[in-house]
Amino acid sequence: MTALVIGFGNPDCGDDAAGPLVARLLAGRIAARVLERHGDALALLDVWEGAALLVLVDAAAPMGTPGRIHRLDLTTDLPRELSVGSVHSFGLPEAVALSRRLGTLPPRVVVYAIEGWCFDVGGTVSAAVADAVGTVAERIATELSG
Repeated sequence: MTALVIGFGNPDCGDDAAGPLVARLLAGRIAARVLERHGDALALLDVWEGAALLVLVDAAAPMGTPGRIHRLDLTTDLPRELSVGSVHSFGLPEAVALSRRLGTLPPRVVVYAIEGWCFDVGGTVSAAVADAVGTVAERIATELSG
């Protein structure tokens, strides 16, 4: 099985760095390809094509508990409320939906979304999100080793 882990987000926008930080913790540690991606999610369609298992990690808009981890095994489109629409012009929900329509979405897709608090340009990662980053990296490492 070809597994691909993508940490998506802007490392210069506070808690939006969650995805790239998870990718950095996993790089070279697991038997999967691990990538950091920033910017427009549309570019991800070419990156994940052909993977058997895709694990996406991104920050989520605040819904009440910064650092709360959501794990979704996608059988339908990614819920829009788990995106940070103002940070990504074309986010993961749109990329997943488009890839599904084009028939290029990997057969198995898991999303880890970490609720953020601050997405300001130049902001730092909050303590709650920093703690969640380590937890998500451990969960992914465990999930992919089994």
